[in-house]
Amino acid sequence: MPNIEEQNLTEFLLEVKAKMVNITTSENNEINNINKYVLDNSGKFIRSKIIYLYGSEIGVKKLKLIELASAAELIHLSTLIHDDIIDEAELRRDLPTVERKWGVKKAILYGDFLYTKTFQELNTFENISIANVLINCAESLIEGEFNQLKIKNNATFSIQDYFDVIDNKTAVLFSGVLKCLGIEAKFTENEILELEQLGLSFGRAFQINDDLNDFKDSKITGKAKFKDLADGKLTLPMIFLLESLEEEEQIEILKIVENENFLKVEEILNSSGSFEKARRQRQAAINQCIEYTERFIKLDKLNELKIFLNSTLVA
Repeated sequence: MPNIEEQNLTEFLLEVKAKMVNITTSENNEINNINKYVLDNSGKFIRSKIIYLYGSEIGVKKLKLIELASAAELIHLSTLIHDDIIDEAELRRDLPTVERKWGVKKAILYGDFLYTKTFQELNTFENISIANVLINCAESLIEGEFNQLKIKNNATFSIQDYFDVIDNKTAVLFSGVLKCLGIEAKFTENEILELEQLGLSFGRAFQINDDLNDFKDSKITGKAKFKDLADGKLTLPMIFLLESLEEEEQIEILKIVENENFLKVEEILNSSGSFEKARRQRQAAINQCIEYTERFIKLDKLNELKIFLNSTLVA
């Protein structure tokens, strides 16, 4: 039987989802059909969990948490719809993507619809500063995708380049929602900056975990195995490997990827220690999350947050 905290979180997530349905309901039946399909399979609500677990502890009212979480989740969903089109992805959470089920034209329109409805909702926020943070996050997510498109199969792409892309794509919304919590709680500038850093560390760990998941079965991860490799995306294990090789060896590895001999690539990544290096980077980011969390969360709740961080970021 779930404890009271788990029940409260479950109820909160249901309220967030109901708010998302309310925001995105359309007069067009086909949009509503796509909307139901997407929202019925909308993932683990990680951003909403962060908002609830941290926001509740720093004294933000529940209605404000629901408002923030629903907007953040819709921004995230909008980017996923467009990402799947760009990547020509067949699966999202082990189900056909919107593009595969309804076609690219309707997928683009639906992604645009989500953005439009989300920005309409942001216009209703009492605190314009919070709305502006989320708008800036949406802008950064789009810019981050442009940056990612430039680096496919680029052997000169460095570890620092990798983290620069993450900080302006995957991590930006995590950082943004925690900043919003600090604004709502009327924290000092320094405290808000620390919350942002917590979000960046979370986003880094989250992305590295996703990189490692590219080598796991789709039934575990919800995305096709070797999808990032097939798309030419340089994940952290691949960057570690390429940085350890001479130019001729780099070219040879990239040819193996191009020839789609992914099992061979996986074997090389494992034997070279590249997976282990990525796992260490993930743990370092998790440790930073815990360090920042300790500055805001009371001792009796700290263990619960540590469990959440480790269970979410190591999968």
